[in-house]
Amino acid sequence: MNILLTNDDGINSQGLIKFAKKLSKGNNLLVIAPNGNRSACAHSLSVGKDIIIRKKTIIDGVKAFETSGTPVDCVKISKLMFGNFNTDIVVAGINKGHNLGSDILYSGTLSAACEGAFFNYVSFAFSAFELGESDFESLSCYAEKLIYKLYSISARGDVWNINFPPCKPNEFKGVKITKFGKQLYTDRYEKTGENTYRLVGELVEHNQNDSDCDVEWIKKGFITVTPVLYDKTDKARMNKYSDIVFNF
Repeated sequence: MNILLTNDDGINSQGLIKFAKKLSKGNNLLVIAPNGNRSACAHSLSVGKDIIIRKKTIIDGVKAFETSGTPVDCVKISKLMFGNFNTDIVVAGINKGHNLGSDILYSGTLSAACEGAFFNYVSFAFSAFELGESDFESLSCYAEKLIYKLYSISARGDVWNINFPPCKPNEFKGVKITKFGKQLYTDRYEKTGENTYRLVGELVEHNQNDSDCDVEWIKKGFITVTPVLYDKTDKARMNKYSDIVFNF
């Protein structure tokens, strides 16, 4: 397969490099990733500014480029500037840090996958809790297997958000296809200097999730898989009010 690999941690991230080594075996791999960390940049796009694109060597034999743009820029660049690559799937990750529940609204990792769906590619976003370099090698094996399994049941434009639990791979309990939950934090802005502040916060335990969601299954040691739509239309509410007549 022709695989585009990107991330939001930057092209030097071990999560991307280890994953690239795995995916490059038996596939035609193109890597386009930001030149630095772009975490929590969501679906932002570089508009009205120049983007630097440089060739980068991360693995022998793999075509790779770093950009000054966002993860979404990377996917768009692959389509508009590397159209002859004929991408089959877009893969984002493996992200260092989870992308669960309501946190996905901020995720550059998942946003790159959603941009792939915009171009009608089957797309995957992979994330894991903070792990060491050697763990990413094991996770890459699991991730590759999940790609092939999910690709076999996917239609064009499908997006899958996958998270690995905070335990060693040999302790994984299984895989759950489940919905998103809610993540709550003790968010606050702390002063770091004259007129400067930084957002900080810790996860808060709460009872606003039911047991069948990614936030809860991950705590039990399961890999969570959530199908995603980038169409944010509230169809139930739209249909409910579709007969309303507006008179001006």
